[in-house]
Amino acid sequence: MLRNVTDLDLRLLQIFATIVECGGFSAAQAELNMGQSTISTHIATLETRLGYRLCERGKGGFKLTEKGQRVLAASRALFGSIDRFRDEVQSLAGRLVGELAVGLVDNIATLPGAHVKEAIARFCARDQEVKLNFFVNSPTELERAVIDDQLDLAIAYFGRRLPSLEYIDLYTERVVICCGARHPLFGRVDATAAEIEAADWVKRGYVLPGTLLPVCPARFSAIAHHMEAVAHLILAGTHIGYLPEHYAAQWAACGAMRTLAPETLGYDVVHSLITHTGRPRSEALQALIDDIVAVHAAGA
Repeated sequence: MLRNVTDLDLRLLQIFATIVECGGFSAAQAELNMGQSTISTHIATLETRLGYRLCERGKGGFKLTEKGQRVLAASRALFGSIDRFRDEVQSLAGRLVGELAVGLVDNIATLPGAHVKEAIARFCARDQEVKLNFFVNSPTELERAVIDDQLDLAIAYFGRRLPSLEYIDLYTERVVICCGARHPLFGRVDATAAEIEAADWVKRGYVLPGTLLPVCPARFSAIAHHMEAVAHLILAGTHIGYLPEHYAAQWAACGAMRTLAPETLGYDVVHSLITHTGRPRSEALQALIDDIVAVHAAGA
């Protein structure tokens, strides 16, 4: 029976968690840099310390017992507590430490008003030892990830304001209707709004307020969750759709794409930084937020 948690116990629990993440003893060998017999010995030692089996292994494959599932959950909570303790203690020395997960919408590197790279440079110039993890996803997925504590912050255009999230507006993006060179409307400089609405469209796969769009397309035969997918469909000449003006400029410059009535049928969106309202911020997270806000306020 486990009465005291020793350094050995922590090590054995880490080995156990790694085995589960890898999906079994054999798959964990490379990750742990151990032979299978050594791994088996460590798990047997842990099971002896606890007084019950954690997993079934053999011809039937690797499978956690019910108690093993509970121990895994408790281990992860323990490791999280240890990490938070480490981060808090180390931060007392004035150095930013820890790990941050940041979400971005795709294709903002060419947007003149987006100064994310300058914010990263400013943050990395601090006295810090922070591991930055960046993820690119649709606005809806970014919202969900912040709410579910998978991301510390995210930057994108969000078509709604949720009470559980805090929003800080950063920059504006112009979005226009784009048409590929193979599309029948490409050579129609006199195309009416009605003809444009009647064309076959690619629809965004995330939330957009209906009041935002200057047109009301009647036909959607494709859905895209990322800008690059929208661009592929437009370049194919099969669909028209909305793209950020700065992103479409590379194809407009070579004649592969053009915008349709950008002055009257385009629209502007504001990109915001979101964080969870009910979750405490680490010093590292607050510092990164401060740097992002500062560079955008200054216009970099």
